[in-house]
Amino acid sequence: MRYGLGIDLGTTFVAAAVERDGRAETLRLGDAATVVHAAVAVRDDGVLVSGDAAARRAVSDPDRVATDLKRRLGDPTPVVLGGTSHSVTELLGTLLGDVFVRAVEASGGEPDTVVLTHPANWGPLRCRAFADVAASAGLARYATVTEPEAAAAHHAATHRLGDDEVFAVYDLGGGTFDATVLRRTTEGIEVLGTPEGIEHLGGTDFDDAVLAHVDSATGGALRRLDLGDARTVVALARLRQDCTAAKEALSFDTETTIPVFLPGRHLEVRLTRAQLEDLIRLPVESTLGALSRTVRTAGVAPGELSAVVLVGGSSQIPLIAEMVSEQFGCPAVVDAHPKHAVALGAALGARSRAGTGGAARLPAPRRPAVAAVAPAAPARSAAPSPPAAAPSPAGPLPPPGADPGSAGGAPADGAPATTPALLAVVVLAVVALLRVLVLSGTGQDAPGGQDAGAGTATSAAASPGGAIPAPQVATSAPVPSAGPTIPVGPTPGYVAASPDGRRLYVTNRGAGVITVVDTATDQVTAAIPVEAGPPQYLTFSPDGTRAYVSVWDDARTVAAVCVLDTGTDAIVATVPVRSRPYVSAVTPDGSRLYVPNHDSGTVSVIDTATDTLVADVSVPPNPHWVELTPDGSRAYVADHESDVVSVIDTATATVVGEIPVGTSPHSVAVHRTRPLVANVNYDADSVTVIDTDTDEVVATVAVGEEPQDVTWSADGRFAYVTNVGDSTLSVISADDFRVTATVPTGGSPTSVTVLPDGSRGYVSDLDDGTLTVLDLAG
Repeated sequence: MRYGLGIDLGTTFVAAAVERDGRAETLRLGDAATVVHAAVAVRDDGVLVSGDAAARRAVSDPDRVATDLKRRLGDPTPVVLGGTSHSVTELLGTLLGDVFVRAVEASGGEPDTVVLTHPANWGPLRCRAFADVAASAGLARYATVTEPEAAAAHHAATHRLGDDEVFAVYDLGGGTFDATVLRRTTEGIEVLGTPEGIEHLGGTDFDDAVLAHVDSATGGALRRLDLGDARTVVALARLRQDCTAAKEALSFDTETTIPVFLPGRHLEVRLTRAQLEDLIRLPVESTLGALSRTVRTAGVAPGELSAVVLVGGSSQIPLIAEMVSEQFGCPAVVDAHPKHAVALGAALGARSRAGTGGAARLPAPRRPAVAAVAPAAPARSAAPSPPAAAPSPAGPLPPPGADPGSAGGAPADGAPATTPALLAVVVLAVVALLRVLVLSGTGQDAPGGQDAGAGTATSAAASPGGAIPAPQVATSAPVPSAGPTIPVGPTPGYVAASPDGRRLYVTNRGAGVITVVDTATDQVTAAIPVEAGPPQYLTFSPDGTRAYVSVWDDARTVAAVCVLDTGTDAIVATVPVRSRPYVSAVTPDGSRLYVPNHDSGTVSVIDTATDTLVADVSVPPNPHWVELTPDGSRAYVADHESDVVSVIDTATATVVGEIPVGTSPHSVAVHRTRPLVANVNYDADSVTVIDTDTDEVVATVAVGEEPQDVTWSADGRFAYVTNVGDSTLSVISADDFRVTATVPTGGSPTSVTVLPDGSRGYVSDLDDGTLTVLDLAG
């Protein structure tokens, strides 16, 4: 019998459903459940296994098991399992291929059509990486649909909806959150506005909060454990699973007890539903903020929503429905199958696509992995290529009504990727270890995921034995809001945040001082005189102990770099350079400073250990700005009067490329995790985006008048551009390079800086003598 297959490849679990004669039903994938763990492990013989078979190895062989892989899709860093290197594409392809094989076995034959789901806020890069996963799994023909559209299709099939009825989908799973507004039309379901998501927020993070509660309730017993003791590894793995079970139990009970078996100790911790709600209330509020912004972009008043449909395993927590209903004034409908709604809707969608392409093909037999002979190093490509054994795909099927030869499932624009911190600082190391060692609980279903711009914590989660991740940054919104202003002196030309985010340093050239602002209070705390001349720009050393201040005057009587000791607020050295120095850059190891000399067509290289000039690199005329790649191997220079961005090989101190851009390139910003450089073109009112893998322009984006500075959000989802001519800030999506917002600022915004945690940004308003504070979470 012909049938359609829908697969929801989630962050923590995978669900599948089949459609026959217009009816959809779930497939049993797991050993004891319809869903299967989204885990992949490598056996001793080098063969990859997935699902529950991999999950069972999480406690005994944690270094051989990878979880939360979908969060890492698009991250080129290999995952090391049992000493062998694997791309994220290969691991996810193994998981998807196994699910497909199990579906074929359970259904007695191959499906006529396969529909895969993905988050609505994925951009082109993530969708291309997802296509590589499908190819690795051996799926030669398939269709794609966004997860909220699939959930909406299931909702429409099980509820009577009126014409033009508007509702929202709130999808909170084990690893991600997605919000979308949709409308029922005579032709089906359409998405309204801009879907938004939070990459690193879901049931796994709530488990972390419960674990933090256990540590606090036991007087810090977890942070005092010997993490080198093998018994500790097993004990923490079991505790993590018990924390997950307790969280799930409180969806039905009002209190529960968590057994805590530690080496030499046995404790019990009581957890009530009220306590759990207090632990997760703030992150839940962040999801409501994301949904509110999505509703605003749809042009819909909250009172116009007929319902908010709750899907995803974590949406079963009673607090979710209570807060959603209270904020939006409409029913919060918990789907009868919240863990399966997306897969069921995808299966229903398979029916409309039946016959549009060839059937999927069974994956080729797996080969044992090759042992890594050295630690895996990050690759530079945005999406790893599938293994050679995988069949070449014919490509995804088009959406209904489209040319079968075209790609289907084009997503909406990008959205933020990180979540508010859930853990107390005292247990960050323990939680990080658990993210590395064990599979995160049972019973969470988490469709979704997003871009690699904030993959630090996720990398550790999928790479057992990796470094403890840094705290996650705040979620950046497509539409940030401008807040109050801070008076900082008459001529604030440039602002930079210290690496620890505690202070802002503002070059006040008219007053001849550097103004210091405490970011905890947003108050000026000091004014540091610069005797050598007017301070124009500054750059911090990686450890924040030094700031390198570009000094020059309009009469061109001085051109130097002053070295500021940030511990004493004293100038400790002055290094003359050839001509007016603009915005410099420090190598990642802090050993070299690259200074663009505007009038001499050179970039000076300074040894920071001795504060002496060691080289001059000739570049096209009037270099304004320098930024280095994360590995320090190349420097990108905006050459203002040459209309090019030049590329310097730092190993040889030579120019190896010149990239034509718009008129009067003024500043550049190198993306920290993607192969991208953005530069502003002052006289072209545009931003050029360069692919650093090829050093070719991939996009040109129109912005406001006379753009002067550009920088990336801390999570890498957006670029912020200050437009001096019309006193605005343009926000550009890193996924599809479109402007998502234009925010008014103070007069003549010359620069913008972002705090390391991504929560706030600051714009220097030259004409107003102020800093405009930006709420980057919207």
